[in-house]
Amino acid sequence: VPVPLSPVLEYVFDADTDRRRLGQAPRVSFLGRRPSDPEHQFSDTVELPRQHVRACVKATFQLQDSIRDKLHPIAVTLAYGIQGTGATRQSRGAALPPLSPVL
Repeated sequence: VPVPLSPVLEYVFDADTDRRRLGQAPRVSFLGRRPSDPEHQFSDTVELPRQHVRACVKATFQLQDSIRDKLHPIAVTLAYGIQGTGATRQSRGAALPPLSPVL
């Protein structure tokens, strides 16, 4: 089924997740992040105009000045989802809503 609208992906880059699980401070901070994002996260949205079209996003982080652990890798995770997709209940006898895209 063709999708008439362009889906918008929400994404979050999260750095040094393993260290933070252990209660340690992250070693990096993202540049150009939203004021509401913590230093170790970068979140935004990207619109996908149609199928099979690539969309690139650039996220840059910098090392903190006073880090001591320079041997362990800095793990960066990515979480993403389609913006505005939520489960809504249908009333009995109502027509089905348009289909939403899925990942």
